[in-house]
Amino acid sequence: MKITRHLPGAPCWADLDTPDVPSARTFYSALFGWEALELPGGYVNFALRAEKIVGAIKLKEGEEHSAGWSVYFMTDDLVETTKAVEAAGGRVVSPPRKVSVAGSAAVYKAHDGAVFGAWEPDKHPGSGLVREPGTPSWFGLSTPDVNGSAAFYEQVFGWTALPPTAGDATRVTAAGDAEEFGGITEGPADSTGWTLHFGVEDVDAATVTAASLGGTVVSAPIDVTGVGRVAVLTDPSGVRFALVARA
Repeated sequence: MKITRHLPGAPCWADLDTPDVPSARTFYSALFGWEALELPGGYVNFALRAEKIVGAIKLKEGEEHSAGWSVYFMTDDLVETTKAVEAAGGRVVSPPRKVSVAGSAAVYKAHDGAVFGAWEPDKHPGSGLVREPGTPSWFGLSTPDVNGSAAFYEQVFGWTALPPTAGDATRVTAAGDAEEFGGITEGPADSTGWTLHFGVEDVDAATVTAASLGGTVVSAPIDVTGVGRVAVLTDPSGVRFALVARA
């Protein structure tokens, strides 16, 4: 689905912090058919059908977070979002900063330790395609505090949390959007964080392809109630991500 403007509070971009950008370019381009566009400073935009999808940058020594996919949520006012994060019990990891003419970004830690970002766009509105093969299609949060996390993001971004059914995740929507974009599930404290799910036509086949390209299967394909068929993997640098064919 083509997107020209993401709703406030909705996931709008993701950055891959990786120790090996060339390896990531090879792996993800082969897996999803992305084109890698390198910008000055080593930042890479991955594009599909001429639409920017996600980005990648070499992980710098001394950064607080480790290698991984960082999810950014849309905001119309980054300063107010930062205040809301702190008021809700989170903290600022990287304060609001302007990214050339593209927009402004900040990175935070939620009360449970999950790292996430917020993006206030200028020339760059975020991912141009979502919820289709080769694009961000689901965002899963694992946390030991499901109810607390739902309340945290509701306070910060105005999300609506939908009551889970038996064996289901607490699914969430952005304000003004009836379509769910992610889910919150209970998990151990040492694995707290967001997992970015990329859409594929056939999860089983894509899992085999990812493994042949040097990825590692963490969780074999299974059917997840309310989401679809899902597999969890790591890329050749050990970065966790998931594949999903939405139900």
